[in-house]
Amino acid sequence: MTRIVLVALLPTSKQRMLELQEETISLTELFNWSTWPLGVLSIESYILKTCEDVSVEIVDLNRKFLSRIGACENKDYKKVLKEITDSYEKFLMEELSVICREEEIDIIGLSALFDISLSSMEIIAKEVKKLSPNTMIISGGYPCTNFANDIVNHNDAVDAICLGEGEIPFSELINAPNKQEYIKSSPYFVTKNHIGTKKGFVEDINDIPMFRYREYMDKYGTDVIGEYVNVLDGGKGAFGNEGTILTSRGCPFCCTFCAAHSIHGRSMRYLSMERVKQEIDFWIDEYNVETINIIDDHPLGDVDRLINIVDYIGSRGRNVFFANTLSFASVTESFVECLKRNKIKDVHFALESGSKRVLREIMHKPITLQRADEVLAMFRGTDIFVKIALLVGFPDETVEDVQEALDYLRQAEFHWATISSLIPISGSAIHKQIIEKMGMPYKMDVANVFMAHYANPETVAYMLGDIKYTMNLDINFVHNPYMRMGRYDLAAKRFRAILRSVPDHAFAHYYLSKCYEKISGDIEGEFAAYRKIISEDPFWDKYADYFKLEK
Repeated sequence: MTRIVLVALLPTSKQRMLELQEETISLTELFNWSTWPLGVLSIESYILKTCEDVSVEIVDLNRKFLSRIGACENKDYKKVLKEITDSYEKFLMEELSVICREEEIDIIGLSALFDISLSSMEIIAKEVKKLSPNTMIISGGYPCTNFANDIVNHNDAVDAICLGEGEIPFSELINAPNKQEYIKSSPYFVTKNHIGTKKGFVEDINDIPMFRYREYMDKYGTDVIGEYVNVLDGGKGAFGNEGTILTSRGCPFCCTFCAAHSIHGRSMRYLSMERVKQEIDFWIDEYNVETINIIDDHPLGDVDRLINIVDYIGSRGRNVFFANTLSFASVTESFVECLKRNKIKDVHFALESGSKRVLREIMHKPITLQRADEVLAMFRGTDIFVKIALLVGFPDETVEDVQEALDYLRQAEFHWATISSLIPISGSAIHKQIIEKMGMPYKMDVANVFMAHYANPETVAYMLGDIKYTMNLDINFVHNPYMRMGRYDLAAKRFRAILRSVPDHAFAHYYLSKCYEKISGDIEGEFAAYRKIISEDPFWDKYADYFKLEK
């Protein structure tokens, strides 16, 4: 029997965790990767279908990390981070060490979702080789595909890199009479002495059986369908328990900051409606989930198809959540009507910038601000909560670009904005621009969505040293959309939710007092809390001065 272990790596590094201990910890950063390891689950289901006499075990280091964080007393996350970081290699290898000692493993597959995962991949590969020198170690995922030559030339423990999607390459490898000879000649793999030329693509993704969610939960528990808010709140998430489905692969757009095409290509591939309904029914009938979470890269690739999916989920009495942002380019009135009749609670759109130049010349987004306004107007008068995603910190983003963006965002008809700093992910056009054209150092070991190493220094200075955070305060608080619309009750609800997670958020207290002033005339408690915070904390006092708030 061929024994396979597939490992979902952490989307962080020891260096980043050390830095987190010195910072104000963002719970979003700690829990933002709490999703199913779909890559390894897909490979598992495919090779169990196409290979005989094979066993597969999944090791998800993300779930192990979340379990440790969730079990910490008094939400002392820094203490747990320190414990993990102080024995980082042991933490990574705990489960794998047991597996390698118990039985001989033929192949270990290491799946890296982000560039920052590569340092952990190196550690695990070297430690596995010490324990089990005859085990073949294969690495895959976005960064491995895009850094393939560098990885195999600098890490003797990694036998090969799998290019693109892993289902077909792994199946062929397992079925090969001589596995060592196969990886030396296969177009799907890169080794020290062989450069593969072809990425693995499953042309008909219906050939991949439904993932073995049940077996995964037998190992890690059914809490995984509650997502990270369960860990934070000790109860159900914002939408209750969620069942996750991935109904397509691919995205036709050419956004300069995205690297999805480097794995899945630009052509859309879809599950059949019959298969999609089967997966929806599984989650509802087997686990009684309240929400179906659609995590496609481009859910609106076929609008009519998505309408049918949402209608089916609605007919089963469940909510729909889109984990990845939707494109303004593809929205139709019919789609908005579908969301309304199925009582969808919220949608998240990828606007990325409020600057026409940034959208057109820097990001190459397939939308305009006029199109965004048209779509936002479709939601006017509905009960649907509309969020937009923004991305800041591009090297060519000027002060004028940021000001133009702010001018637009201060009057646009959305309800909240989530703002991230640029990561020049490997495989993206912006990565090539920064590394190859600008010669800037790429800080892979600390790369993540909450840092900005590459922004224009003049723009950073203009935004008080932190474009992302200053823009967040400007858009979501100082020019809060609900307050602009006269919906002080809904604005107050958002500010109260923020204060439950961040009790010392000075701006949430200040603008909650402004809401209460409109609602009831009572501002004393919240305004006093705001004044106390800014009097004791220079960070908040600095921002209060910047935005000229009352003191």
